[in-house]
Amino acid sequence: MAENVVIRPEKAADFSEIYTLVKEAFATARVSDGMEQDFVTQLRSGRNYIPELALVMEKDGVLIGQVMLTRLAIKSDKAVKALLLAPLCVALPERNRGYGQALIAEALKRAAALGYQAVFLVGDIAYYQKAGFERADRRGIDNTDNIPAQHVLVRELVVGALKNAAGTISFYEE
Repeated sequence: MAENVVIRPEKAADFSEIYTLVKEAFATARVSDGMEQDFVTQLRSGRNYIPELALVMEKDGVLIGQVMLTRLAIKSDKAVKALLLAPLCVALPERNRGYGQALIAEALKRAAALGYQAVFLVGDIAYYQKAGFERADRRGIDNTDNIPAQHVLVRELVVGALKNAAGTISFYEE
């Protein structure tokens, strides 16, 4: 990553700029409902928000990327401290330079340091498998939101955390 790029937790002063960044980034996404920027605001106002895991990337003092991890419950007989990674975005002119993967790596490192054991997301396996994600249904975890299984992905932060943790998740429940 370039020397003039910094990853840091978001601040309240960034919220308006993040809203615009997310909206513009998802306007060109292959899969988008056009509401991702509002989803960020909703996640931030919920009880699952973790300020230290809502990160932005700055290049020369300008926000070029964003990632957010929020608490996610797995309905299972085994207790697992899990998170939702959503959304991840990089400004269009800065794409294909490794910034998205760098944001993911930093977010996962910080999550592991806080004791979280697994991270889920909805996304493209071709992109996220580079960061170690795999289909959640292959770990016995399904979603109750009618999202196609090939798009519901997970990565363990602690090896074996999902062993015998078969169950369900919902991306929309608080």
